[in-house]
Amino acid sequence: EKPAEETVIENLNIKVRKLNNKDIKSRNLPNQTSGLVITKIENNSPLVNSIEVNSIILEAQKKRIKNPDDLKQVLQQVLKSNQKTILLVIYNNQNQRRYIGIKLD
Repeated sequence: EKPAEETVIENLNIKVRKLNNKDIKSRNLPNQTSGLVITKIENNSPLVNSIEVNSIILEAQKKRIKNPDDLKQVLQQVLKSNQKTILLVIYNNQNQRRYIGIKLD
């Protein structure tokens, strides 16, 4: 099986890859789960103290995230708005669902 493709999400300074069936099985997630697994979080990332590597981004701004482009689009919208805060729904490493607001610069 070829290694999953990783994508850099510039505004968050993280790397992600699409959740796959192997992840779903190994983590016992609901079968229809879609999202992005965080593979790297840079030290200057706004996620640094809120989210760990291997967490899964499920939603951003109430929009289901199926691929990196979904997340990039939402980020662009947030950065254009006055709010500059993005609301993420994630599964953390313990597969607990969390709602996390991240302030963007």
